[in-house]
Amino acid sequence: MPTINAPGLIATTPASHFGTSEPAFLWKPWLPYKKLCVLQGESGIGKSSFILHIASLLSNGEPMPFDESGRPGETGDILYFNKEDDIEETINPRLIAMGANRDRFHFVSESFYLDDDCKRLEATIRELNARLVIFDPLTTFLSGKHNMNTAQSVGNLMRALSRAAFNTGAAIVVVCHLVKNASGKEIDRHLGSSDIVNAARSVLSATRDSDDSDVVTVKHLKSTLAKRARSFQYELVGNGLLHFYSNDEYDLFDDEMSATKIDKAKDMLLQILSEGARPQPEIRAMFERMNICGWRTVETAKCELGIEQVYRDGGVSYWHLQ
Repeated sequence: MPTINAPGLIATTPASHFGTSEPAFLWKPWLPYKKLCVLQGESGIGKSSFILHIASLLSNGEPMPFDESGRPGETGDILYFNKEDDIEETINPRLIAMGANRDRFHFVSESFYLDDDCKRLEATIRELNARLVIFDPLTTFLSGKHNMNTAQSVGNLMRALSRAAFNTGAAIVVVCHLVKNASGKEIDRHLGSSDIVNAARSVLSATRDSDDSDVVTVKHLKSTLAKRARSFQYELVGNGLLHFYSNDEYDLFDDEMSATKIDKAKDMLLQILSEGARPQPEIRAMFERMNICGWRTVETAKCELGIEQVYRDGGVSYWHLQ
C-alpha cells in the first residue's frame, strides 16, 4: 500500500513502512526515557526527597533501587525546577547527605514558566545533555494562561512536555499533589485535569500507610511501555534520606502482625525508650539485630503505645514515650 500525500487528503503511511524499537528506561519500569512521567502524592510525605534520591543515583551512575542486574547504572545530568524549597537551606543539604554529584544538578536561576511549545526547555535540555528533568511541583511552573482544571489548557501543555521528552530523549517527571480524602480511583485524585495523567506514560502514586507512619507506599498506577511494577515502600530516615523496601521485605502480614509479635515489639520499645528519646535509625538497627519482627510490626507497636516522634539534628526522627 503506498503512502498518500495528495491535496484534499490526509497524509497517511502504512504501518509496514515503519520498524520497531525497544523502549529505554532510566529506572525500569517506573521511569522511561523519552516520555512524560507523573509522581503524585499527598503533601509532606517526601515526594521531593524520593525523586531527588533517584536523581542522586543517576548523578553518580549508581544502580537504581531493586536493580539486581549487578551492572553499574547510567550517569547523567539533571535539570531540576523547584520554587518551593531553598537551595542552600534545603536542597543542597539533601544532595550532600545523599552523596550526589552536585556538578550534575542544574537549578533554574530565572523566573521560568512553561509555555505550549517548550522550545526553550528543549534547547536547554539538549545544551546540558540532561537525562532527567523534574518539575517539582508542576503547578508552580504554570503561566497565568494555564488553568489546572481545564482539559484543553493543561492538555496542550502536557502534550508539549511529552514532545520535549521524545525530542530530547530525557525522562521528564512532573510532581503533583493528591487531593486528600478524595473519593474515586487513586489515579484520578491529583490536583487538576485528567489530561495530566492521560499524557503520562508512567504514573507513580505515593501515599502514607497511616498518619502516624514514617513509611510511604508507592504504587505504579500506569505503565504503557512495560508491565506495571508491584508496589514498594520507602521510609524517610532524616535529612531527606530514604530507605527502600520491596514487598518481599515489607509486606509480612501473614505471620508478623500476630498479637505475640506486636507485644514483643512493645516490650522492646518500652525498654529502648525507658531512658529517653532515641533516634529512629538507631531503634531500627536494634530491631534488625534482634530479629524479633518486621518493621511494620514495630510501626504498629509504636502507634499502640502512643509513642511520639520529633525531628532534631537537621531532620533526624527521634521517638519518645509521652
